Amino acid sequence: MDYLSSGFSKVDGSQDPDVFFSCLRTLCSLPYFQNYKKKSFQLLNPTKCSRILEVGCGLGGDASAMAEMIGGRGYVVAIDTSKKMIENAYNASGKEGSVLYCLGDACRLPFRGSAFDGARADRVLQHIADPRKAFSEMVRVVRERGRLVVYEPDWGTFIINGGQREVSRAMTQLFGDTFPSGWIGRQLPDFFREERLENIQIRPETFTTDDLDLAIKVFDLINNAHRAERMGYVSEIQADSWLEDLRKAHNHGHFFCSYTGFLVSGYKPTRSSI
Repeated sequence: MDYLSSGFSKVDGSQDPDVFFSCLRTLCSLPYFQNYKKKSFQLLNPTKCSRILEVGCGLGGDASAMAEMIGGRGYVVAIDTSKKMIENAYNASGKEGSVLYCLGDACRLPFRGSAFDGARADRVLQHIADPRKAFSEMVRVVRERGRLVVYEPDWGTFIINGGQREVSRAMTQLFGDTFPSGWIGRQLPDFFREERLENIQIRPETFTTDDLDLAIKVFDLINNAHRAERMGYVSEIQADSWLEDLRKAHNHGHFFCSYTGFLVSGYKPTRSSI
C-alpha cells in the first residue's frame, strides 16, 4: 500500500506512482499552494542572470515558473531523488533550455560550493529523515548573499472537525508521525538561525478546507484510517465509524480541516560577517 505521508521518499519503488503524481497535480491546482509558491518566488527574487537550485522538483512546474522569470541568460537546476519524477518533469517541460534536470540526493548535492545564486525547497524536507543535513547542503551550494527559501508543513498543527474527538486525534497524530520529518515546519526557523543566515523571515501559511473529497485526496484520509486500524491506533469499528461520521459532517456543512505550514527565507552571510 502506498501512503502519501511515507511514500514520497520511495516513489520509484511504488506499484502505482500515479498516486503521487496525481496528488502533486491536485495540490498545484489549489489557490493556497499557488499563492504561497508565488510568495516563495518573490522572496527568492531571481534576476535575468540567476542560477537557481530547486531541491525536490517533483513534476517540474515550479522550476519552469522560475525559469520563465529568469529568461535565457540564467538557468534553473531541478534535482529530485526519484527517476520517475524527473522523467515526468522533463517530458512536461524539460525541453526548455533554461531548466536542467538532475537525479540526485538532497543530502549529498552533486554541486560545488557557491554554485548557485539561490536555492528553494517546497514540501521536500518533510520527506527526508535528516532534513538538517539537506538544508546544510542547500546553504553550502549557495553563494554569499544568495537567498534560500523553504516552505514546509508542520503536521503537529493538523486538525479535523467531524467524527469522534479521540479518534480524530489519533488519525491526525498518525498522519504526522508517519512522515520522516513531520514536525519540520516548527524546526525550520532554527535551521536558518544555526546556519547564521541573515534577514530571516518567517511566514505562517494556513490551509483550510470544508470539502471532504478534497481532504481525502490531500490528506489520504481513507488509507490513513485503515492504516490506523492495522497499527492498533483504533479498532475497525472506530475507523469505519469515523469515516462515516466525516461524510455525515460534510453533508450537514460541519466538516473542516486545516494545517499550518511555514515559509522561511534568508540570506547566506559573507564570511566577514560570520
